[in-house]
Amino acid sequence: MRTRIAVKNLALTTALGLMLAACSSTTTPESTVEETAPAPVASQPNVEVQNVAGSWRDDFNTLDTARWWVSSNTWTPFWARDGLSGTWEPSNVTVKDGFLVMKLDVSSSLVARAAELATNAKHGYGTYEARMRASSSSADPSVAGTGTSGNISAFFNFVNDSETEIDHEVEGQNPTTDWMGAWQTTSRHDYGTGGTGENLTQGFHTYRWDWTPTKIDFYIDGVLKRTTTSVVPTAEAHLMLNLWPTNSTGWGGKATPGTQYMLVDYVSFTPATATSTPTTAPVTAPTDDTAAGALALTKVASVSGTLSSTDTQDWYTFTSTDLGGQSTVSLTTGWNSDLEIYAADGTTLLGSSRKGKGSTDSVTLNLAAGKQYYARVVWSSRTPSYTLSASGAIR
Repeated sequence: MRTRIAVKNLALTTALGLMLAACSSTTTPESTVEETAPAPVASQPNVEVQNVAGSWRDDFNTLDTARWWVSSNTWTPFWARDGLSGTWEPSNVTVKDGFLVMKLDVSSSLVARAAELATNAKHGYGTYEARMRASSSSADPSVAGTGTSGNISAFFNFVNDSETEIDHEVEGQNPTTDWMGAWQTTSRHDYGTGGTGENLTQGFHTYRWDWTPTKIDFYIDGVLKRTTTSVVPTAEAHLMLNLWPTNSTGWGGKATPGTQYMLVDYVSFTPATATSTPTTAPVTAPTDDTAAGALALTKVASVSGTLSSTDTQDWYTFTSTDLGGQSTVSLTTGWNSDLEIYAADGTTLLGSSRKGKGSTDSVTLNLAAGKQYYARVVWSSRTPSYTLSASGAIR
């Protein structure tokens, strides 16, 4: 995938480019050369590009213009082909109720207004994560919409004509598949697919990559989906999100007139040199932040707790009845936390629920007789209190 965003470094304006094009017979990303007309200097942000030394997370309570730059409508975008015309539209990038809302409008005459933003700073090796819902007809995070053919929802990084590019991308025509790829110039790339078995336009999922000098690991909802070692870029790059139109029988699908929305709950970055524990794996210290210190959960009485950015997880343990059978663990919160169920080893994920803010998460499983299990409540945003309850074949 290639696109362009321009960043002003003092008096110097640097043009960046990025494009995903359609294959002739199969749906695979392919890089092509884009127009080179520069954006006017006056339209670029007056900031100096800096390398990021520490971790950060953006929950989109506001649109932080010190961190993000929104692509403008002052140049012709790479996707304006195959009968499509239009521009990046800055007003199609907004923040509402703790979500980044990216809008794509396509008219009946295939004139499009798309959405894109990028970090002003460049980032290197580390962990990149975004919790998002691929494009659908709903701008409401609590209401599922309908996905359509003819668009790409993307979370990626990019610099210098794909000198570095690492992608998570969902096609409108193929919403159960996430394309995961790495580029090291437009002529050297590696890509593959993964998914959750679900329609990615219908719910929020956590997309992540871990980038090191020797490999890139791609995750969805904390589950490793793909690893690449053959193409591993080295240059620091801008972290980007975009929603843009297609009109191809291959990549993205034929255009569908109407409006689509891609919603992003949060984006985070942790440098490889920072000391941190991935949110997808339990630690071993004996506190309720770990499986080793898990609190008891029974179906007799529910339990309550509170999470925050400094207390990001609580663990609970429960045991199935002597006969075992179908059981449900439910999580209710006024804002947003997620629920995961693990086997007795505390590391094997058996099921998870990651619904939007203010929704009830629940996981139903058939439990083996007389076995121990774990439930993990994971912080997602704000400072939510929660209630955890169990039913079925749980003591």
